[in-house]
Formats: sequence, structure tokens, C-alpha cells
Amino acid sequence: MNLTIIFEWILQLHSLWAILTMTIIFYTVLRSFFSALQNKIFKLLDLRIALFTLIFCHIQFVIGIILYFLSPKFKWWYNGFEEILKNDEYFFYLVKHPLLNIFSILSITIGWSLFKKAKTNQKRFIRIGIFYLIGFLLILLATPYGKWL
Repeated sequence: MNLTIIFEWILQLHSLWAILTMTIIFYTVLRSFFSALQNKIFKLLDLRIALFTLIFCHIQFVIGIILYFLSPKFKWWYNGFEEILKNDEYFFYLVKHPLLNIFSILSITIGWSLFKKAKTNQKRFIRIGIFYLIGFLLILLATPYGKWL
């Protein structure tokens, strides 16, 4: 099987999974903030939605790592680090995009971890909302279309 066919398939999967992941994160953030504002009780459904979002984000990250090393753009590293710093496209795809995605996953994971330690319902919703929102915004910045943000 040709490596370009595998790359194209994983690229399609990455794109579709990214849309799904962004939708789920956005829903989780909105649900968390509205629930905090309405002083709702943190239920098992809220826990499952937050966990489901966390899992989807981590799967997206793993797909992205596989895609990063299979991508023909990975060969740009052979041009040298100085060349990567000079070229905006090289810098975006080889450095900025992966780092922003790593920070977004860290933010979402930290939000999940801090949420579990919260004692009140409102703190739980706010911690999920804030950290997942930070992750959402970082993922937006990491997209090729997010350069305008």
C-alpha cells in the first residue's frame, strides 16, 4: 500500500475528527457556563459529556501526531531550523501548529483534573468551562484558517 494513500486517508480522518471535536468542545463550554450561571447541580450526564470531550480531544491529538510524522511537510526539517524560522509556512506547520495543539490538550486535561478536585457544583462547571474554552481557542489558533485570530 502506498504511503501517500495512507497519508490522504489519515488527513481526511484528521479533518473530520477536528470538526467533530471542535463541535463537542464548544457544546461542553456552553453547557458548563450556562449550568454555572443557573446554579445547576453537577450530574452524571455533565461528567460524561466532559469526559467524552476529553477523550475526543486526545484521539484528535493522536491522529495529529501520526499525521505529523507521515506528512511530506515533515521533510522540511531537513532544511534546517534557521530556514524554518524564516519561512512562515514551515514555521506554522512544523512548530506553531503542534505546540498550540499540545497546549490545548494540556489545558483541557488540566481543566479535567481541577474539576475533579472541586467541591461545589459551580466550581466544577466553571473549571471545565474556562479550561476547555482556553483549549478551544488554542485549537482555533492552531488551524490554518485561524491565523487571522
